[in-house]
Amino acid sequence: MVYQIQFEKEIPAAALRQFLQDRYGIAPGQIYVGRIADRSVDDPRPVAMFTPPDHDEEFAWVLIGDTELAEATGQDEVELAVTLARAFGVRAVVDDGSPYPDRWRLVSTGGSSGLVRTDEDAAAEGSLRIVHALEPIGGEPDLTVVRPSDGAGG
Repeated sequence: MVYQIQFEKEIPAAALRQFLQDRYGIAPGQIYVGRIADRSVDDPRPVAMFTPPDHDEEFAWVLIGDTELAEATGQDEVELAVTLARAFGVRAVVDDGSPYPDRWRLVSTGGSSGLVRTDEDAAAEGSLRIVHALEPIGGEPDLTVVRPSDGAGG
């Protein structure tokens, strides 16, 4: 199981580490914070990595983890994204599991989630930008809904 939860805005690293320790017992030192390229290959394997964006992109703060994170939290990727979105008041996206690279699952700050479509041109430039929802999402009243049968494609 691999987790890749992308947050719309920064979550302060110290607050994320504290939350993960208080809620799941993950020691702060087991959460690597920084760019993956800056991490020494000799460092102990972290339970999770929290990476900042290279630039000022949307949904570019990323929490990455795998089996150790799943075992520590007892939650799958979407459940953990919901927990963190609610706790920090920040929207998140996770892969929707489909073969379409422009489809993601958006998690609102209240924890509701639904499928969205992203801008393919922006993605090619390294930015994840939501174009519209593919279904209604609670807590996202300003997000236009275009159902796939309405010409959303992808």
